This record gives sequence, C-alpha cells and structure tokens, in this order.
Amino acid sequence: MNLSRNQIKIIESDPGSSLFLSGPAGTGKSTAGVARLNFLVENGIPGNKILLLFPQRTLSSLYQDSINSIAFQGGSLPVIATFGGLARRTIELYWPLISSETGLFDPDKLPTFLTLESTLYFMSQLITPLVVDGGYFSSVTIQRNRLFSQILDNLNKAAIHGFPHTEISERLQSSWIGDPAQLGIFQDAQNAAALFREYCYQHNLLDYSLQIELYVNYLIPHQKIKEHFKKQFKHLIYDNVEEDVPVAHDFIKDMLPSLDSSLIIYDLSAGYRNFLGASPSGGMKLADFCTNKIELTQSYTMSPSLSQFNSFLSSSLESKPLIIENLEPELADAVSVNFHPYYPQMVTWVASKIKELIEDGTSPDEIVVLAPFLSDSLRFLLSSELAKQQIESTSHRPSRALRDEPVAHCLLTLSALAHPDWEIQPTIHELAFAFMQFMENFDLTRSYLLAKHCFQTFSKEGRLADFENFPSGLQERITFSAGNRYQSLVNWLRDYSNQPPQPLDHFQIRIFGELLSQPGYGFHNDFDKGQISEQTIDSIRKFRLSAGEVLGFSNLQLGSEYYRMVKAGVLANQHPRSWSHRPKKSVYLTPAYTFLLSNTPADYQFWLDVGSRGWYERIFQPLTNPHVLNRDWEIGLPWRDTEEFALNHESLNRLSSGLIRRCRKGIFFCLTNTDERGFEQKGLLIKSLNKIQILIRSSEQDQA
Repeated sequence: MNLSRNQIKIIESDPGSSLFLSGPAGTGKSTAGVARLNFLVENGIPGNKILLLFPQRTLSSLYQDSINSIAFQGGSLPVIATFGGLARRTIELYWPLISSETGLFDPDKLPTFLTLESTLYFMSQLITPLVVDGGYFSSVTIQRNRLFSQILDNLNKAAIHGFPHTEISERLQSSWIGDPAQLGIFQDAQNAAALFREYCYQHNLLDYSLQIELYVNYLIPHQKIKEHFKKQFKHLIYDNVEEDVPVAHDFIKDMLPSLDSSLIIYDLSAGYRNFLGASPSGGMKLADFCTNKIELTQSYTMSPSLSQFNSFLSSSLESKPLIIENLEPELADAVSVNFHPYYPQMVTWVASKIKELIEDGTSPDEIVVLAPFLSDSLRFLLSSELAKQQIESTSHRPSRALRDEPVAHCLLTLSALAHPDWEIQPTIHELAFAFMQFMENFDLTRSYLLAKHCFQTFSKEGRLADFENFPSGLQERITFSAGNRYQSLVNWLRDYSNQPPQPLDHFQIRIFGELLSQPGYGFHNDFDKGQISEQTIDSIRKFRLSAGEVLGFSNLQLGSEYYRMVKAGVLANQHPRSWSHRPKKSVYLTPAYTFLLSNTPADYQFWLDVGSRGWYERIFQPLTNPHVLNRDWEIGLPWRDTEEFALNHESLNRLSSGLIRRCRKGIFFCLTNTDERGFEQKGLLIKSLNKIQILIRSSEQDQA
C-alpha cells in the first residue's frame, strides 16, 4: 500500500503522542488509523490495552478486518466499542454500586437491558391507555408506533446531550412559535416520558437513555471507575468522532490526559447523524485537547472531474458566486442529469444504463442506486427491472419495519398456524403471501386458492386440512407437486402440536432448518431470506430475554405478544452484518444516508428523485425537534422558518458532498415530472444542478 508522507507521520508517531486527524471523506484517514493500530501492536503494545471507539459498530469494519488478519493471531485483541457499549458493560460490572447509591432501583434484582423493540413494547403498554382513555395527543395524527418512537427519542436526546429528562417540555415549548395548542402536546410528551421512566425505576428496566444517564451521572465521575479505565486502556483510536454524541466527547476529553497515546479522527463536513444526536461541533472541540493536529486533503476516491463538480455544487448550495472556468475535460462524462416523464421510464433507463456499465467491465457491487427514501414500490420496480437485465441487486433499509418484510410475515403466519392457542386467525391475504414465500415458484393465483380453502378449514377445526381431502378440481389447479410440499407443512405442524409449546425463536429455528430451507421450499439457497429470518429470530430472542422475563410470560403468551407487537409496526433490530456484508456481484439499492453511514465508496452512483425535498427536509415530528433538544441550542430561542431553511441548505450540502466524495468515476442524476407521491420536482438540489448545467454550457460555448 502506498501511503502519503502525512499518513506515515501519523502511523509512526511517538507512542506518547496525542493526534487529532481531520480531513474530508476519501483522504485516507481510516486507512491511517488501521495502520496506526498495526504499528502499535507490532511495537509491543498489548492489544487489550488499546481501545477502538466508534459512534456505531458498523463503522468499525476496516479495523475488524485488520484484527481478523494473521498479524493479530496469538496476541490479545484490541477492544472495539461504542460509548453505549461501554456504558452497558460498566453498568453490568458495577450494578451493586448503582443500585445502592441511587436508591432508584431494587438492589436485590439484576437489571434488564431493553432493546429498542422491548422498550417500545413497554412504552406502548403504558402510553396506549393515556391515548385511548386519557385524551393524550388528541390533535396528533400519526401512527401509534411513531408516537411512541418520538417519546423515546426525547428521552434519548436528553441523555446524550446531558440535560435532565424533566426539561424536555420546557425546551420544546420555549422554542415553539406556532399554534398554542401544540404546547399541550409537548406537555403530554413530557408526562409520557416521565411515566415510562418511573416504570423503569420500579422494575429495574434500563433502556438506552437510562443506561447513558446512569453511566454519565453516577459511574464516570466515580473514582473507582476512573482508576479502572486508567489501568485498562493506555491507547485510544477514536474514528468518526463527528458522528458521536456530546456525552461521549465529554468522556474522551476527561480520558485523554491518562492515555499514553491517542488518535482522534474527524471527518470534515460530515455529522450525518445529527438528527440522532451527533455533535460535529463537540467532536471538533476535542482538537483543543490534542498536542498535534494534522489535516489530510488529497482525495484517493474522487476523480478530478467529480472534485470540481463537488466544488460547484457546494458553492451553489451555499449561495456563493459560482465561477465556472478551466473545466475538467471529463466532467461531461462524470456527471449527467437525466430526465424522464414518468417513473417506470426512469427506472427502465437506470437498469439499462447499469447493464451498459457492467458490460463495459464495471463490477455490479461498484454500483449504487440512491434515493432520499427507498419505498417498497421503488425497490420493487428497481429490482424487477434489474432482474430483467439478469443483474442481481440487494437493498438495505435500517428503518424498515419488521412487519413490512414478506419473509417475517411468512414466519409469523406459520407461527400463528402452529399455535392455535394464541387465538390469532391469519387472514386469507396473510395465508396467501405466506404460501408464496413458503413454496418455491408458487404463484399468487394458486396461493389464493390454497389460502381460501385453508382459511375455511382452519376457522372450523383450528388446523390446516390435509391435501388429500381437497376437492379434486382444486387439487389439480394447485398441482400435486405443490400439494406434496403443502402436506409436508401440515404433517410438520401436526407433529409439533403433540409437543409442549417452545419459545417462539426456538420454533422458528426448527421450522427454518427442518422445512423452509430444504430443497423445493422458498427459503432454499436464498441468502436474503436467510438473513431476514436470522434477524427475525434474533429479534424474538432479545424480546424474550427482556420483556418476557420481566413480565413472567409463558412461551405461549410471549409468542402472541410478539406477534401483536410486530403487527403494530415496532421496528426490527439493526443488524451490523446487514450493513457491512453486502453480497458480491450485486447492485446496491439504498437510501442516501444509509449508504453514507456504511462509509464505503463506489465507482458509480445513481441519484433518483433529485428534485424531491426528501433530500434535505426533516420528517414531520410533532412531539420532538432534535435540533432544539440539543445542548448547543439555548433555551428560550425560537425555532423559526429561518433556522429550518438554513438547516435544509446545510443538510443538503453535507449530504451531497459526502456522497460525491464516496464516488470514483461518475454520478447519474435522475428525475421525473413528479415524485412517487405526485409532487412536482422543484427541490433545492435540482435547482442547483440546473444552475450549474446552464453555466457549464455557457462556459463551453465561450471556450469554443
């Protein structure tokens, strides 16, 4: 690997040095960080004395790959962690200290660490009666699960910014300048958050926000914990510091003086997770506590043409004078704006262009298709068109609800069929879609015929009918080949019913291994279905180990509660492997922010719906405002359209620059007359692109 002089300076710096490394994406900062890790180990530093800290686990893949290499075999391994992970480990270790000193918990019981799903489950149990019977949030018209998520988000913001959760309504109300009725909604959100927190105290439940509060307020200041960290870690590499939360920056600021060496890596113009509490300004302040500062500027990713275009777009979005001269000769090939009247035409063009690129030698996994939001319909259109061109594709949407995954639907429908004591009757539609997933190459028409007959018999007898008892005409239409596979399911469920009910995750592991993944069935050799199955099973297991144990549910109760929770739209757990382990030779379809947070470059990018406001506008959140619930926002300052407008421009500039810096060869901007929802494409991004295109043509004419 060829390294620059500055990278070598960073890697081979004195073991006692404290470095703050900054630079835009693609300048080799993480490469230098990984090489620095190897340098420390090669020079005799024990791996377990090195802390590798990241805002989220998915950003640690480069370091994890290095640790998995031969160079680390036989020695102790560095500790890879997030601030939240450190908080949980320390709370587990010092729980007796917390329970005795705070007086908030039962000291005779161990804590239960809640996942996102189990947190939302408990919150729904507490808040739903307030909504239904108490008149809470009466003027709010959003889905119930989004309402719970925003209450939880308020608690998380208070914890990561280091202010009491009792200040939530005060901060939101003091910034509001709209309809006075909204002030009551903020107070309802405050009361709901307080009710949930009190319930957690009573039952030793620790959601993410409470874990952070306990760690920051009780453990980090404790002298014993400080001494423990001083002995445990002597060296620090902290990457993507701009994406981390303020209390994590506070922790590192206090930790730096006790370290033998530190390398803090900051991505300029990033902070893509600011809506989740990321604090770029707090990360930059850590530079004041480092003895040496180095900035890398040379991009190893962008071509000169894309670098020039990035400068043009940034100037346009910042309303700076746009001077277009000395154009890069390959700029026209690197950037193009492509208009199509209707959505299907745009998607067809994208698929054909991707085929051209692949035929010219580009690997499919070096092509990404990005949109502000990747809806089910858009994903289906894209994947179908690519399949027509015999091109494999994969997609990743971390915010996608588990109930929206057909594979999860299939598993849960089969679970309901296996447990009639749940008293949950799957609908005809649910049965039909489950059969389509369950059996290989089983079409929708036959699925509905089968589901209609099964629905009638299941309603009467509580079990599926044997295929031999079907009317002969129906047997012929379904075919005996499919009927044999259906009968295998009937027999398997009948055998299972003769045993005591198992935990739901155990049941799904069994039916996946013994039936679904076998030849002739829909999950056989389908790695995407296998991945979603694993995610579903892991989600059930974590729910069982948290909510199930606290409430003392039986296996039957736990299964039915989980089924209902998923149908209510609670999000699935985030799986790091779904971020970092993309299938080879597969085009990647994903929302723009998801691609940014995977922190991987690509040769070509397709940006869809470039006229949409979704590239920069915040999702409507009537119960919260992530920018007001921020330690940098002064209580009492109003949040006006001026602030919202400035935020939109800043967000779009940050997002577009981050995407361009992660592209090697070319970007195709695509738009239609209207977006998916029928709105005209007149957003900030297309206006800037049009302005740049006009000036480039004018410059080319002048040069000619």
